[in-house]
Amino acid sequence: MPISGITALKYWAYAGTNSLEDVSVPGLSIEVDPNVGSTDYSNLIYLPDTSTGPSAPATRVPNTWQQYDASAAGSQWYATGATGVLIGCTQTSPCSFDDLKARLPNAVITLSLGFTEDTPFIGALDGLQVNNTVYDFEPLGTRKLVLTP
Repeated sequence: MPISGITALKYWAYAGTNSLEDVSVPGLSIEVDPNVGSTDYSNLIYLPDTSTGPSAPATRVPNTWQQYDASAAGSQWYATGATGVLIGCTQTSPCSFDDLKARLPNAVITLSLGFTEDTPFIGALDGLQVNNTVYDFEPLGTRKLVLTP
């Protein structure tokens, strides 16, 4: 799937703690062939903690389900390795999802799209939406729900 074909990319997060101080919400990671330069692999990483509305909640609230829209304005993304440097979208200088797609017009998902986290997280994630498909994570497995337009 080309990343240019992603029009909706959202999920819900529940931070199960009484204080959000020093709590980082898991982001998204998309493994791609960027099809720029000489690199054939990069991760595209969504940074929910530095994203702003409407991509991230205006106020993060503990013990509450909150939605993150990684494809919306205010999103913060970067590409790993040489790809990030080449397109000017690095961890220290992230760009929006729209900018990322414009800078990587031929990038395709090669292996996976999933959650990523570098620090411990107590909570839950659910309702991962990719375009019109929602993945509902339940104790007995994942349900795939297709939304009607």
